[in-house]
Amino acid sequence: MRDRGRGGDGGRDWGNIDWSNIDLSGFGRGGDRLTGPSRRFVILAIVIFLVLLIPVLIGPFVSFLTDLLWFRSLGLESVYLRRFTAAFYAFAVFGAVFFVLALPNVYFALRPQVPRVVVETERRRRGALPTTLRFMWLLLIPAFFFGVAGGDQWDMLLRWVNQVPFGATDPVFGRDIGFYFFTLPVLEFVRGWLLGALIVIAIGVVALYFVRGVIGVATGSLASADIRVAGRTALALARPARAHLSILGGLFLAIIASGYLLDQFELLFRPESVLVGAGYTSINARLPALTILTVIVGAAALVCFANAFRGTLWILGGAVVLWFAASLVVGGVYPALIQNFIVSPDQLNKERPYIGRNIQATRAAYSLDGVDQSAFNVADTPTAAEARAALSDTTSVRLWDYRPLQQAFDQTQALRTQYTFVDVDLDRYQVGGKELPVMLSARELSSNRLPQQTWVIRHLIYTHGLGAVVSPVGGVAADGQPLFLVKDIPPVGEPKIDQPRIYYGELTSEYVIVGTNQDEFDYTTDQGDVQTRFSGNGGVGVGSLWDRILFAIRLGDTNLLVSNQITDQSKLLFHRQILPRERLIAPFLEYDPDPYLVIANGRLYWINDAFTTGDKYPYSERYSALGGAGPTSIAGGQLNYVRNSVKVVTDAYDGTISYYVIDDKDPVVRNLRAIYPDLFKSIADMPQALRDHIRYPEALFSIQAQVFALYHMTNPDDFYNRTDAWKIANEILSQGGQAQPIEPYYVTTRLPGSDRPEFVLFVPMTPIGGERNNMVGWIAGRADAPDYGKLRVLTFPRDRPIAGPLNIENLIDADSTIRQQLTLLCPSAPNCIRGNLLVLPVGNSFVYVEAIFVQAASTSRIPELQRVILATQSRVVMTESFEKSLDALFGAEQPQPPPTTTPPPPTTSPPPTATPTPAIAALVKSATDHYNAAQAALKAGDFAEYGRQIGLLQDDLAQLRTATGQ
Repeated sequence: MRDRGRGGDGGRDWGNIDWSNIDLSGFGRGGDRLTGPSRRFVILAIVIFLVLLIPVLIGPFVSFLTDLLWFRSLGLESVYLRRFTAAFYAFAVFGAVFFVLALPNVYFALRPQVPRVVVETERRRRGALPTTLRFMWLLLIPAFFFGVAGGDQWDMLLRWVNQVPFGATDPVFGRDIGFYFFTLPVLEFVRGWLLGALIVIAIGVVALYFVRGVIGVATGSLASADIRVAGRTALALARPARAHLSILGGLFLAIIASGYLLDQFELLFRPESVLVGAGYTSINARLPALTILTVIVGAAALVCFANAFRGTLWILGGAVVLWFAASLVVGGVYPALIQNFIVSPDQLNKERPYIGRNIQATRAAYSLDGVDQSAFNVADTPTAAEARAALSDTTSVRLWDYRPLQQAFDQTQALRTQYTFVDVDLDRYQVGGKELPVMLSARELSSNRLPQQTWVIRHLIYTHGLGAVVSPVGGVAADGQPLFLVKDIPPVGEPKIDQPRIYYGELTSEYVIVGTNQDEFDYTTDQGDVQTRFSGNGGVGVGSLWDRILFAIRLGDTNLLVSNQITDQSKLLFHRQILPRERLIAPFLEYDPDPYLVIANGRLYWINDAFTTGDKYPYSERYSALGGAGPTSIAGGQLNYVRNSVKVVTDAYDGTISYYVIDDKDPVVRNLRAIYPDLFKSIADMPQALRDHIRYPEALFSIQAQVFALYHMTNPDDFYNRTDAWKIANEILSQGGQAQPIEPYYVTTRLPGSDRPEFVLFVPMTPIGGERNNMVGWIAGRADAPDYGKLRVLTFPRDRPIAGPLNIENLIDADSTIRQQLTLLCPSAPNCIRGNLLVLPVGNSFVYVEAIFVQAASTSRIPELQRVILATQSRVVMTESFEKSLDALFGAEQPQPPPTTTPPPPTTSPPPTATPTPAIAALVKSATDHYNAAQAALKAGDFAEYGRQIGLLQDDLAQLRTATGQ
């Protein structure tokens, strides 16, 4: 046997070390040891870190406390705390899970022992467990961030815990739709979270092995001056490292395999070339491919686990290569072959059943499955009698457009520098005993318009807006200005406003303090300024020093600390802007961007529509794919399910807010009610005075109209060919301007087949693509009980053109008489504004209405309604008023002559009794007097008297009919 002490190859045996050749002078010295930081240094570092952290944490902490006080003032403290408790529990659970996963990995990475060249008998080697326990606090850092990632998903987790069934299943896997809304998002998040945590842990483990190996090799080489020491050290770490990494690799592949299982469900939302959802290729190629990939990757994961006992590196690498190859071939090449060689040559036949699923699901997800759709055989022109019957009440025919009307309000009714009108809303009110459609706007305070900008003026004196203006939609004064039902400061008129002060509105973005030593400005009279003091229930008390400190930090305003105007009774009103405060209270809902003003029981309220949305409805088209994404669309257009389930009501005076559930059949809102039982109320609890003003939401209607433009085609063949696709019709809003899509508009009209006028939101539809502007459909959202929330759709004949809005616009521009008049009225295009072109059903046809507003070039620039255009399918007229245009289009209404009495022939029998002519003459005179009185009241803006006189006129006409036998 060869001598292993001094072999011919110069090798050394580890068991016979020549200690005389080793320099041990440097070992064992305290100065050469790697020592950790001193305890004093650690404490000092922690203190410095906390001091630097205070400015970062103080802001969120103060915001939390002040918002808690605000929620408490609204009685919604539990709603606010629910999100934080849920976020805290999620943070703790996910942080703890990461810590539990990482800790044993650190222990096993420290467990293998590095061979030593020299054994020090006086100092024992520290074991892996004490080292792990000593440094495990470092794991709290990544655990914190992974916990934060979990805490951010508090809303999703709450919905999962409180999930409710939809009562409908998907056609592929047979799972309830609620699984996709509530469970699948959680599973996808957990998969991604575990994958991220595993990658971080693996990086840490590799780094730990690497650092230990480098230190061991460096120490061994210097001590023994033999390269075999380095090899022995690396070998001591390599085998356990390979085993450790094999287990981590197996876990990684197991997570990938579970991801393929979840990807099968994602096929139901996949956008295909002609549909959304799992089509032929997805069902017959991608779904089997994902199943095969799940099995292959799962088997590779098991091989990795088995490799932990063998410790060979090639098995680990082979499993990864197998995964990539299978993903490429099975997941990519195979579905592509099926699509290109089987589906594409016969696409319609292959995709027909799946297109049907797409149509059915999309209509259900957007509440289009219950649309009342009917064909409407449009006549060329309504009869004069039909036109008179439908359009006789001229004040209910909408002439005013909200854009010029807002300018007119601002110029004529702001009255003071600090007031402005932000928006104009449409609604209907009982005036003079009858329902009248009106346009109204709140007179809000604009702090930036105040002549003086001191802190006291902005936050203590000028605290609120005042009142509103109300105009009938068809009320036009002799000078072209709007007639007013409610006007001036303080507001006078009907509907009556007893509490006109607006502390909460669309423009109230700044905080104010009420209940101070300083009275608030209310309005000005000839005798001077009138003062007021807030007496509502809203607001957060700032009487204590602690509260003032908190809000001084929150608002960045030291005046809250030093002002002597603030008393123990003072309250701070903030979060006063309607839409942001609604989003703060319930961020899990989506909101219509335009809340509207309501006058009810003498007070002012804001009503806004809130929506539940989702993007996990199987086979449903995503709204953004239809071009619907935008800054004003719900959820940014990223949805494929929507319901208007909640109406939000805010008192404009004290900020009291209520969330009323109007659609308790919606599974999403039932889920939210289970989470926040203190937030939601039943629609039955809404006062009737407010329920009378519920409208079909414009934001929802716009989405439904755009989706229905394509998904009104329920036949898969028609849907595939897209030969009957629609779009929202275009109109022209300025003289010489470009055509643009019509905004849906509210009108009061009688729908075909209905026996009463209704307040509806509607829009006309034209064919998509090309230059065709003929009208093919008409969509209306009904707002009056008992038909609230229903959609009515009229479809028109295809064998002849029905004039669309742009056709009428072209007809107007082509009329030489109208063109000449418009040239005289509007020397330049900016002086002329065209209002909405309305398409009103009249009898078996339509009447088109468009108002022309003229805006002078002077500094006042008050738009005036100067002309009214009426049109039928083939004729257009323009005069100074709606009444004159109606007469010009259908002929002036001729007064009926008094009936003549034919003398009876001589007979012995007594003649029949007849009403004496003087009585009939008296009735005619009375009817004429009431008509003249009604017109005078209309011109004076006294709509209560106008309604009363019209009622008396109707009584006289009824007596005349009886007297004359008609």
